Amino acid sequence: MRSLYKGVIGFGLVSIPIQVYKAMDDEKVEIHWLHKVCGSRIQYRKYCPTCHVEVESGEIVRGAPVPDGRYVVLEDQDIVQSSTDHNVTIMSFHLLDAIDPVYFRQAYWLKPLPGGHKAYRLLADTMQNTHLVALAELTLRSKPSLAVVRTFHSSTLMMHTLYFPESLREEGKNFGDVSVQISDKERDMAVMLVKQMQEPFVPERYPNEAKRELLERIQALMPQAITPEETHTTREVMSLMEQLRASVSQTAQRV
Repeated sequence: MRSLYKGVIGFGLVSIPIQVYKAMDDEKVEIHWLHKVCGSRIQYRKYCPTCHVEVESGEIVRGAPVPDGRYVVLEDQDIVQSSTDHNVTIMSFHLLDAIDPVYFRQAYWLKPLPGGHKAYRLLADTMQNTHLVALAELTLRSKPSLAVVRTFHSSTLMMHTLYFPESLREEGKNFGDVSVQISDKERDMAVMLVKQMQEPFVPERYPNEAKRELLERIQALMPQAITPEETHTTREVMSLMEQLRASVSQTAQRV
């Protein structure tokens, strides 16, 4: 398991050195578009449909769309530069039930580094005993984020990044405000049904069957796997700029 970065949890005057690991695997099975004729992966070019040319990186600028269809062109200095430090600053403590699950985004394991084991365990034990979670702020992948730090199985700390409140689309809040008449008998029957279906939540009971079936199908088709044809362009005529772009892309994927 590869670490995203090393950082520090700021807990009052206590600093806990940690290492951050992504906690959840992507549920998608990686599938690419291929050229049926030769088996090569399809490339997606940076192409301008107005000028009918492939655009070089130096000719690309960033633009924010406005309602009338135009774009406001932004230079680097126009975009707020986020902090690059890896501090997880705890701001307050709350009951977990007080934070609506709609805001939860991505989960990460927090591993204590040498010198931080005692403070790490102290924070975990304290939150476990008080039944509280910590609300924190941090910079992740150069973007500011809110997060919840909580205990997992009593002694391990886990961090969940959160959507900011303004990310919630307001128009959905009133979808349930429809005037209907529900009788007492209907309410009683619904409560009875819910109670009959109530049971402890065991995550292992709900595996991703669709992913499993797709992987089994891929495994069964392995003997028919195709090898893409190699071209002289790929092997011999690849320009320095293309090599640099490929290197930058690979580096960005590892970050």
